[in-house]
Amino acid sequence: MAFLYRRLVRIGLTLAVATAAGLAAPAFAASPDSLSAEPLAIAASPVPRVVGHDQRRNLSVVLGQRLAAGPGSGIAVRLADGTNVVIGPNSAISVDEYAPDRIVLRLERGSFHVDSANPGQVYVVLPSGSVSIRAAAVAGRVTPDVTDVVMLSPGRAEVTGFGGRSVRLDRQGLATRIQGLGSPSSPAMLPAERLKDFAGIVSQVASR
Repeated sequence: MAFLYRRLVRIGLTLAVATAAGLAAPAFAASPDSLSAEPLAIAASPVPRVVGHDQRRNLSVVLGQRLAAGPGSGIAVRLADGTNVVIGPNSAISVDEYAPDRIVLRLERGSFHVDSANPGQVYVVLPSGSVSIRAAAVAGRVTPDVTDVVMLSPGRAEVTGFGGRSVRLDRQGLATRIQGLGSPSSPAMLPAERLKDFAGIVSQVASR
């Protein structure tokens, strides 16, 4: 009788250990602290997108890059679609968007000259508004109080102030002015001497 009792106890202990081990195995496998044989996923850094070439410094220009010119220099960039962008001394600009039918440039300060070859539109976002250019050459200058924009070739441009009012420039020599954060003035022909001043932004940068 004692032998049979000991045998039953031994069988019961064996079953209990086996049951406990069976329950513990999946719990351990599901534990977040357990080691995994699967490889870790490593996020790849996005490759900068080249959208143009800095002609004076012989450097690539990438999307979103800020280009800044010092007091004695300027920057001339040729975008991939053939559009030429020039900024004068003490100016800063970036290419915020680039697509076959839409380019967005952001001018922080200073002067700019854009000769668009894009079949769509080139937008120049200014501190006081924006300029939409379609197959035309347009120049402008931003100061703390005044923004001037002038048409330098046949084509079309729309100048919009923060108030939402827009004016169209569609003849060479037409110009508009935004005072502060107001609306653009009615287009008027710029005097020849002032027109030369804006047209000279490109030659000034080229000669430095």
